[in-house]
Amino acid sequence: MPEQSRTAAAVWSDPSFASAWLAADPQGAQDLLELPRLIAARLVADETPSPGLVVDVASGAGKFLSVFLDAFPGARGVWLDASDTMLGQAKRDLARFGDRVDFLIGDMGALRAAGVPEGAAALITSRASHHLGREELHGFYREAAGQLAPGGWLVNLDHIGLDERWNRRFRSVRKQFSPPRTTASTHHHAAPLPKADDHLDGFRAAGVQDVDIAWKAFYSCLFIGRTPLA
Repeated sequence: MPEQSRTAAAVWSDPSFASAWLAADPQGAQDLLELPRLIAARLVADETPSPGLVVDVASGAGKFLSVFLDAFPGARGVWLDASDTMLGQAKRDLARFGDRVDFLIGDMGALRAAGVPEGAAALITSRASHHLGREELHGFYREAAGQLAPGGWLVNLDHIGLDERWNRRFRSVRKQFSPPRTTASTHHHAAPLPKADDHLDGFRAAGVQDVDIAWKAFYSCLFIGRTPLA
């Protein structure tokens, strides 16, 4: 595992940090990412009304996966994360889906090694890939696209890097819509966050040419693309 991924995995595997992060994660109307999660599911549903398998990578408590499983009652879900603390929370929060969810512990940089099955109709991830450098990010997209069935959807809802001026503006104004995290639940990044073009380039390099930014607010983007049907 590359050093940047190893460092991020160590942070999220710390039970005290993961618990503090979960406690500070916005809920309800203060969760600004609820809308793009719904947008992602609706975009997939418009062309793939009955997906069989949805894989959620670095799923955390499973918020993104729950939106997809609610939208597609016939779909199965695979939950993947490196944190045992997140696993415990996800099992509680996703219990209502019963045996529709399989849980895997593993790193987002080694999907096959973690046991992620091939042939997914959608592979989704949220708030995790910003820990990766450009090369690692592109490697993740290549492996993720390889896990998809023809016509499968690759979806990433994540924070992006900005120039310092806009980063300062957005972070200042965002506080008016959602409270900032507590000190105990914040974490530093070893390098600048990937920019929007790094993500779009990564999708295309992985063979997902049909890609766009479906939603953007402040420093967060919903990247979504579909692999070729044949």
